[in-house]
Parts: sequence; C-alpha cells; structure tokens
Amino acid sequence: YKDDDGKVYVMSAKCTHAKCIVHWNNAEKSWDCPCHGGRFDATGNVKNGPPTMALETRSLSDVAQPVAR
Repeated sequence: YKDDDGKVYVMSAKCTHAKCIVHWNNAEKSWDCPCHGGRFDATGNVKNGPPTMALETRSLSDVAQPVAR
C-alpha cells in the first residue's frame, strides 16, 4: 500500500487468523479477509476480528525479487 504522502507499506497477504489471502477494499482503504470477515487497515493493523494480530510486515526487497523463468 502507498499512502498519500508516498510512503510504501509492504505486508504479507495472509490473514493472521486462518492464513486466508486478504483482498484490498479500495472503498474502505482496508485489507479484508473473505474467510471469516477479518479486516485490517491500510497499514496492516487489525480493524475488526477475529484476527488479533496485525498482518506481518515485509521489506520492499522481499517482494522485489526477480521471477525465475
């Protein structure tokens, strides 16, 4: 996620509750889990349970690795 000031937030897409893949909700600016309704704010902090822990943070270099072909 990139905020209005240009700061980039990189986090795991796995929900911390049951490891389902969260989806970006552009209208609410949140990461929503389709499995049990958990929601995280744009920076990965819990907005609504059942998750009790924030999304795991990552560094930009973790996701910027080239794909082997």
